[in-house]
Amino acid sequence: MTPEVQEALRLCPSLPTLSSVADSVVRLARDPDPDATSLVRLVTQDPALVSRLLRVSNSPLYARRRSADNLHEAISVLGINTTITVALSFSLADSIRTSEASFRLTQYVWRRSLLAAVTSRRIGAMLGVRQGEELFLAGLLQDIGMLALQVALPEHYAVIAHEPESDPEHDTIAAREKEAFGCDHSEASAWLMRDWQMPEYLAACAHGSHDPSRSTGEAWSHLVRCVALSSRVVEFYLSGQETRSAESLAADAHHLVGLSQERTYDLLAGIAEELPTIEQLFETEILSPAYAAGIVDQAREILTIRNLELLRQISEQQLHAQELETRTSELRETAHRDGLTGIHNRWHLDQRLETEYTLATEHNWPLVIGFLDLDHFKQVNDEHGHQVGDQTLAQTARVLERSLREGDCVARYGGEEFVVLLPGTDSRDAGIVMERLRRAVESEVHTTHEGVELRVTASIGVTIYVPGEHDVQGPSTLVREADRALYDAKGSGRNRIVFSDLLARKEKLAQRK
Repeated sequence: MTPEVQEALRLCPSLPTLSSVADSVVRLARDPDPDATSLVRLVTQDPALVSRLLRVSNSPLYARRRSADNLHEAISVLGINTTITVALSFSLADSIRTSEASFRLTQYVWRRSLLAAVTSRRIGAMLGVRQGEELFLAGLLQDIGMLALQVALPEHYAVIAHEPESDPEHDTIAAREKEAFGCDHSEASAWLMRDWQMPEYLAACAHGSHDPSRSTGEAWSHLVRCVALSSRVVEFYLSGQETRSAESLAADAHHLVGLSQERTYDLLAGIAEELPTIEQLFETEILSPAYAAGIVDQAREILTIRNLELLRQISEQQLHAQELETRTSELRETAHRDGLTGIHNRWHLDQRLETEYTLATEHNWPLVIGFLDLDHFKQVNDEHGHQVGDQTLAQTARVLERSLREGDCVARYGGEEFVVLLPGTDSRDAGIVMERLRRAVESEVHTTHEGVELRVTASIGVTIYVPGEHDVQGPSTLVREADRALYDAKGSGRNRIVFSDLLARKEKLAQRK
């Protein structure tokens, strides 16, 4: 960027600015270890932002265990870093919408920004990039330099952005900027990001949005390419095939991020599906549903006609890949299932327990482990034979599965032992669920091949891990504690539930030492 343009931007008194809340969020984002309490205290200064975060956390954009009814729960669903990035997206979107640039340019940039944000996030999801919210924010801000240049150099920019009957093409604006100023708005966007002291990846993405090779910093190259492709996709949506062909877009998608033509169409279709949710969250209309659907349909038709043979080959490959995936999925599922009972096995339990323990620790929600053992099961085998014993185990496993809630897990631990995981469940609900399991096992009637009816009962040991209250060494400690509680349940008469007290156990061990 030329010194003259930098000076104009630096001295301009009415550039887009950050709100006080957004400025504080930026400072919190620079903290390597932000805490939820500071974030809650900050966000609650802006009731509208609180409402938006709640809507985001409960929207289809985020897979979640439960709906969020307050800000603490919303942060738990989204995670602290995602919440910070989403809050910045909303605050900076307001900066774009309230810019002092001409109304027509502001509306043009606003539509491009939101569509680019959706597109960047979608591209990242297709490529397996986990920084989806960072991509959303980078896409949102890549064109804010247009507003900065228009406000700082209004007389020159009025000519650059003027078209008598329609919005100018994005590439045309960039070319005119280059001719008039020696730089384009991507450089102005990067300058503004650094002036606001935003994270460096935002400046890198803005600077490389027209040409990724201009961006410095290998660490952000994957984000830069996603944002650069989003700019081309947005132009395809807003200008239509008259300006930018589907084949050209597909070529850009392959060159920048390696997407095939078929996946480029999937990208366009996915954006059209996601737009209504984003429009609702940001209270604006980017594209009419009919127009978005029409663009997707036209792209599909063009790509299909031009690449019929290629699509046929891809279809055959996909069919073969699907068959392999199906087979792999079946083998994977078989590896996770117990051969006798059909429920999850010990190997799956170990993996699931590790995951749930990590989630509980990170999001500060409780995790319940129940260790269940069938009482006097040896007598069933001795009196009726192992075949009846196996039948009883399988039938009991089905009873346990039916009695659990969605999201809970039951696995065969070994022999006649089962382990139940109840993520996000407090002690009251844990008692209700475990009692339901005990009664279900007790009331189930098992019939032998000779018509003899028999029943079994179960003893259950339960431990509840509450992050912040219980200091445990890891998930295996919780299983051991549940096993000890099971031992107590059997020792006190069987067919009952005993809860382990982790705090009491810790104090007792400390006294022994």
